[in-house]
Amino acid sequence: MNNLFSLYVLNKKQNNFLIFSSIIALVLLLIRVKITHSFYLLFLIWNLVLAVIPYIISNFIKIDLSIKKYNFQNLFLILLWLLFLPNTFYLITDFVHLNHNNLIQFCFDFILLSSFTIAGFYFGMLSISTIHQQIDFFYTKKESTLFIITISFLCAFGIYLGRFLRFNSWDIITNPFFLIDSIFNCLFENETWLFTLGLGTLITIVNLMYIKLKSNN
Repeated sequence: MNNLFSLYVLNKKQNNFLIFSSIIALVLLLIRVKITHSFYLLFLIWNLVLAVIPYIISNFIKIDLSIKKYNFQNLFLILLWLLFLPNTFYLITDFVHLNHNNLIQFCFDFILLSSFTIAGFYFGMLSISTIHQQIDFFYTKKESTLFIITISFLCAFGIYLGRFLRFNSWDIITNPFFLIDSIFNCLFENETWLFTLGLGTLITIVNLMYIKLKSNN
């Protein structure tokens, strides 16, 4: 708990925005439940919780050129971060649930889903930025940019596995062989590459723009 409080204090400004955007999303969801008497979109809360996890983990990862620094705990955190990071950008795919004949309901749900997507994306951008700052210190600008691009496309591929093949981050532990077999098979599908390239490009642009804006400030 003390570590989480320290994390909040060290990044108070950005964390306040994270909290604010998350509260706005949750309030809109509760308003929807109150008005429609439907719990249909409550899964968005769980998706947002999953988006918080990689942001917290990223603040405990230490990148160092010395191989001695890469102890088991740090390597475990890096792996865990990579597994959960796609959850931050995954929220954008929840727009598939936007389907209403009622225009007012459609507009409200669009705003609701957008609020969760913005919160999720921001968690993802800050998480990647946290690791990028360390990589940028030890490596060249080209290498740190390559890191952003690689991570962004890996996230897009991970989102494809989650949205279309219905895998979760923990399936690598609970169902590893089926996961590996499915990954191998989907690499030969055109829709896998189209989705990964499309969403990966969007995530890359968003992250590079955020890094650039942050460096200018």
